[in-house]
Amino acid sequence: MRNLTLELNSLETTEYVARKMAEHLFQGSIMLFWGDMGSGKTTFIKSLCSGLGVLPDKVTSPTYTLVNIYKCNWYIFHVDLFRLTAPEQLYDMDRADLIADQGVTMVEWPQMLQNYLTDEPVLNLRFKNVSDHHRRLILETESSEFDILFNTMEQQNLSCG
Repeated sequence: MRNLTLELNSLETTEYVARKMAEHLFQGSIMLFWGDMGSGKTTFIKSLCSGLGVLPDKVTSPTYTLVNIYKCNWYIFHVDLFRLTAPEQLYDMDRADLIADQGVTMVEWPQMLQNYLTDEPVLNLRFKNVSDHHRRLILETESSEFDILFNTMEQQNLSCG
């Protein structure tokens, strides 16, 4: 498993990191966003989407709809599973309703999605609150398809370990 820890100590840094990551996403990328309420997941997703060509004011958390779909060069599926209490609640949905094979998938509160994922390239983003304006972001993957993204982030000297 490859991992990288980034310090997001301002909104500007958060936006920069997300936009830089967006440059290295690819069709079929699945990003799982882990962290407590208020840890910055949706804010980061807005900046990622902006880096992919979607206006940030168009990006809202799909807490009540489960999935928002944004169109730029690709499809972006923004999934929020916060309101689910059991994996069985996803049984009525097809995989194609949740995962953008012809685009990028970003999932907040991904615990219930584990059964839907098999050999896809998955990037875990774990957000930790350090203070009001400082987040620690830990990137983790087992997929070599994210090597360029990791190498770029390391070269940007954004890692702290």
